Amino acid sequence: MNVLIKNAIIITQNPNRDIIKGNIYIENGLIKEVGDVTYNAETEIDAMGKAVMPGLINTHTHAGMTFFRGYGEGLELHDWLEKKIWPAEAKMNEEDVYWSSKLGIAEMIRSGTTCFADMYVMMDGTARAVKDTGIRASVFSGMFDLIPGHSFDSDVKKTEEFIEKWKGINSRMDVGVAPHSLYTCSEEMLKKAKEISNKNAVKFHIHISETRKEVFDCLKETGKRPFEYADSIGLIDRNSILVHSGWVSKREIDAAGKKEASISVCPASNLKLATGGICPSMEFKEAGANVTIGTDGAASNNSLNMFESMKLAALLQKYRYWKASRISAQDVFDFATVNGAKALGTNAGSIEPEKSADLVFLDLSLPCMRPAHDIISNIVYSATPEAVSDVIVDGIMLMENRTIISFNEHEAVENAGRRVNALISS
Repeated sequence: MNVLIKNAIIITQNPNRDIIKGNIYIENGLIKEVGDVTYNAETEIDAMGKAVMPGLINTHTHAGMTFFRGYGEGLELHDWLEKKIWPAEAKMNEEDVYWSSKLGIAEMIRSGTTCFADMYVMMDGTARAVKDTGIRASVFSGMFDLIPGHSFDSDVKKTEEFIEKWKGINSRMDVGVAPHSLYTCSEEMLKKAKEISNKNAVKFHIHISETRKEVFDCLKETGKRPFEYADSIGLIDRNSILVHSGWVSKREIDAAGKKEASISVCPASNLKLATGGICPSMEFKEAGANVTIGTDGAASNNSLNMFESMKLAALLQKYRYWKASRISAQDVFDFATVNGAKALGTNAGSIEPEKSADLVFLDLSLPCMRPAHDIISNIVYSATPEAVSDVIVDGIMLMENRTIISFNEHEAVENAGRRVNALISS
């Protein structure tokens, strides 16, 4: 199948960060040419009055937790997990995770996300939802052995089986390994998770340095801060995605930079759960780390809207340093596109020849996108999901004229509603 997108304002995110007026030719899911090009294509799309940008890449969420949006409000992280989330999750089954993930995917598509990294349990449900909706994803099997209902042997077995079942099955889906955190996994589990990641050449994903309590507990138990401890047991390298990272020292930032690790900043979730630490994303970037953006799950955000998370990621850096120029809109847009693609190892994040055709169309006629003094600034600071009119992944239209066409969104909403009501009332 080939597609010609015409008359677009193209936000390329190429090495020069060029923004041009022109066409995009797509063949078999790949971008072939960009600019002043014309082909006789099977499908032509007129993008007059629209900007076409690379799809946003959400490097940390829990789509299977979309059922818990607004559940357990007003609690801090550890109370929220122990008193509300973990007991409710113990009642879930794979079908719950499937429909919860589908509901989350609908929200992500509508807000311009074309690829997401997901960490959760019963990940067969999320993997099936990815396959059935057409979105791109990296799906990480969650591992624990220090909380009820989990054990070292069962979670290792589950993760190994998940990788064997799903790796390479779907060109739009990668798999990976995700020990939840230092405080829910033993050292044996953490080392085993990294061993599985290395053995299978898949990414490694972990929450780390999210709260002050986590830092103090780690110091008490190991004599090291979380990043120092994780590094000492071999968890940090360029295949690692380290999530939150709000309570870190300069020495930890430098260590992550030297190892070229990816840092997933989740500003909305950190603010809502009052974790207190603001991830020093620009310091990580300057040290050599690959900084990206995640929404976290709808249970702790309560949104999967990457536009909102980009804006907050920028504002928090300005606030932290009392300096408006500390971070640019282009920095933040890079975090959400090219850097996200690098973190997940996916061939997307920019509009260039031989990249995957993962594209988002923005309606420039909306009030929130006008005037257009600086289109990147508008995307980061003023765009809303309403501006997203069309979404393409792998050259295939998922949403057209604000209607999701790759799956039945109404069915997802209805089934999710029924199942979550049964789950919470049981």
